[in-house]
Amino acid sequence: MTRVLVVSVEPPWPAQHGGRLRTARVAEALSGHAEVLVAFPDHGTRQPDAPVATRPLAWSAPSAVRTRASGRPHLGGHYMVPIADALDALCAEFRPDAVYWSHSYLAAWAPPSSRRVPQVVEFANIESRRLQTLVTSAHGWQRMARRAEATKAAFWEPRVAARAALCVALSPPDADVLRGWARDVVITPNGVDVWPYDPSPSDGYALALASYDYEPNVLALRTLVRDVWPLVRAALPAARLVVAGRRSEALGPEFAAAPGVEVLGTLDDVADVYAGAALTVAPATTGGGSQLKLTESMSRGRSVVMSTFAANGLPAAVRGADAYWVADDPDSFAKAVVVGLRDTPARHARERAGWQRCAALGWPETVRELVDAISTLAARTATS
Repeated sequence: MTRVLVVSVEPPWPAQHGGRLRTARVAEALSGHAEVLVAFPDHGTRQPDAPVATRPLAWSAPSAVRTRASGRPHLGGHYMVPIADALDALCAEFRPDAVYWSHSYLAAWAPPSSRRVPQVVEFANIESRRLQTLVTSAHGWQRMARRAEATKAAFWEPRVAARAALCVALSPPDADVLRGWARDVVITPNGVDVWPYDPSPSDGYALALASYDYEPNVLALRTLVRDVWPLVRAALPAARLVVAGRRSEALGPEFAAAPGVEVLGTLDDVADVYAGAALTVAPATTGGGSQLKLTESMSRGRSVVMSTFAANGLPAAVRGADAYWVADDPDSFAKAVVVGLRDTPARHARERAGWQRCAALGWPETVRELVDAISTLAARTATS
């Protein structure tokens, strides 16, 4: 059996949020066709009985001076520098037929042994573009640092793509960029876990579920609470906004006085918070281009009010469906939320349409082409 080493930025299991969930499902799908080992820097919570073999590698945060001064991405160096030697040793021990990098910025720091086998690099975003969107929201030294990282990405990102045996894009626009750099590109959008359809409650709340250790989500939520939510409450005085997700508890004091806003914090299981929601909101206008939480919400039978920026990252299977609302300015966004909360029958029609479209996005179906491409690549390597 062929062997695939998956290198992740964190433990994929428990698969509680977007980045972990995607890596977990790709590794699980690959494990049905190859011997898979998932390696990652040993930080954060990890599940001891993961469904795929794992190898945590000892890690502690390195000096930022080294990674900032390098021509390679600071973020990749932050995770990879402390584990580089251990990863090299693991490659010599496991002898993979292919190495799958869950993020392009990790591949930019690939140690020598891992570079001697075919590289499969997932471009969760086009980093040069993502970083550029973050420059304007920063000030002082932070703005300078982000501009430097965006400039570095314009150099290292095409080179990582060019030396990869296979590049993985999450959306057609990202794939178009990669095809200008790479020889082989496969589009693998975010999939979903398929859930039974359960209509949203008539008295449900608006749910802002995201990872709030990511600045674009924090900035978007602040704008939502400051500029949009008062308009919603003016039209619907009993409307509620529930904020939940990784590290959202840090925002609790900031929004404690906002009428109708409740911060739940980090959740071990999101089922209950989805069950009580009438709809979800995705207001981010900067950051990456494909948000897994959009299809996750629809797969759970909940419509989304989203920005145009978020909608541009939707997979083809749901794009254009009458299953969500798109709005950008505060007045339009608030009106969409009000309509969604107030008109239960219309909301149910939209959420069912989205749920039906998501049936085509089950993880096994979504990753099948990727699994086939990696299996072919690994088999070719094993016999060469």
